[in-house]
Formats: sequence, structure tokens, C-alpha cells
Amino acid sequence: MTALPASAPLRRDDGSIAPAVPVLALVLLLLAGLVVDASRQLTARSRAIAYAEEAARAGAAAIELDAPDLRLLPEQQVADRVNAYCRAAARSGGPVVADGECFRGTTAQGDPRGRRIVVEAHVDVVVPATLLGIVGIRELRAGGDGRARPFEGTDEEDAE
Repeated sequence: MTALPASAPLRRDDGSIAPAVPVLALVLLLLAGLVVDASRQLTARSRAIAYAEEAARAGAAAIELDAPDLRLLPEQQVADRVNAYCRAAARSGGPVVADGECFRGTTAQGDPRGRRIVVEAHVDVVVPATLLGIVGIRELRAGGDGRARPFEGTDEEDAE
């Protein structure tokens, strides 16, 4: 057995990886949180769009039945129907942030005859974050827009 010279430093590698393990574990956990919560964010956005489209359809159903041509009821009644849908969705347990202001207005854009019968709605939803709660993000918010218009009769496209 040969003895080490007195000037040679002692090499001890025992435990040198130990400080890196918690850091790497935290980084991996945050990456997993981004993946999981990003998918939850996308799901929340698609739910917001679905709620907004349904709210717009509720408003587009407010038509004057006695009118000779297709037209909506007065705008306040359309707004009441849209906002009532949003409040009902929130009461039923949906993630809708129901402040009663889902109605965005009516427009002629999208109607082939240029009538102001296209109903526009916007819905905000909030879902709890899962793994991003580690860094203080407790909830994920998303918004979606919807548009709908009533139609009369059928077109050749509808008959096919």
C-alpha cells in the first residue's frame, strides 16, 4: 500500500449530488404543474366559449313572433335573457363568474340581410389551479365570446 503524499488534497465525492436533488425535484414539479394547469386553462377557455355561445343562443331566441320579418325583441329583453342564462349557469355549479353582464350587444355583422339580430355574449370562468398552487397561483381564469342569430325558414344548404 502506498501512502499519499502530504501535499495531495483528499477527494471526497460522497454527498455532492445531495444539494441538487431538491432543486431538480422542484423544477420537475413546476414543469408538471405547467403542463397540468395549462391543460386546465385550455379546458376552461373552451368551457367559457361554450357558455358564451349558449348565452348568445338564449338571447337570439328572443324574437318578435308577431313581426312580419325576423327581428329581435327590444335590446333590454335580449340582454335580460343572456344575463339570466349566465346567472343560471353559475347557480347550477358551473365555473361561470356571473356578474350578470354577459351580454355584449347586437350587431348586423353575420346576418346576410344586414339586420341587427346577431347577439354577442362574453363569459368569464374561473377554475382552481392544481400544482401551480405551490408558487401562489390559486385560480385560473379564462374568457370566451359567443355569437348567435336566429334564422327563418330553410336554405338549400339546410335541406341537404
